[in-house]
Amino acid sequence: MPNERPVTREWLTRHPVEVAWDLIGCELYLIRDGSTVGGRIVETEAYAGPMDPASHAARLSVARQTMAGPPGIAYVYLSYGVHTMMNVVAHREGEAGAVLLRALEPLAGLELMCERRGGVPVHRLAQGPGSLGQAMGIRLTDLGADVVSSPEWILVRGERHGPVLASPRIGISKAVHARWRFFEHENPAVSRHRRGDQVDRADLVQLIPPAGTPIE
Repeated sequence: MPNERPVTREWLTRHPVEVAWDLIGCELYLIRDGSTVGGRIVETEAYAGPMDPASHAARLSVARQTMAGPPGIAYVYLSYGVHTMMNVVAHREGEAGAVLLRALEPLAGLELMCERRGGVPVHRLAQGPGSLGQAMGIRLTDLGADVVSSPEWILVRGERHGPVLASPRIGISKAVHARWRFFEHENPAVSRHRRGDQVDRADLVQLIPPAGTPIE
């Protein structure tokens, strides 16, 4: 497993759009109950604070408190009463935000991940945020866990295997125009929504509205 270039709290203290783009290619591992599972992050979504109508921080007090907390802690919630979803808190100083981990290319603990996911093909083990949570063994009690400093977690910077594309976020009914979903082009572990436009680091400034502006 990698042990160099760890993601730091300072690296996460940026706008969640910047962090979401940069997390593509990073590697995340969870060490628990004697087993290690994880892989490369290949799909993310950025969510801002209360000014983002699609963000939980706009309507849920627990989310608002957690997403305004220290960058690097986990915001975990249950979706539709079934899927455990994991976000990494990321925001500028004094603001709020988080990055939803939408898909992972499995690299470690494949046997355990397959067992948890009922034997689906490897590229589908962590394809989609609910599947990622199930394959990784994410628990609701991981809410507030420090992904940066906890011995259970390893989050390190990695390498991309292709261009990064941006598209609107999936499964939301508000702020539907923001192109805050990022994914590694043509990676089979990415969820099935694969249309988007290539974005480079220099393009990100165009995706971030001025501070205090509602997200649309």
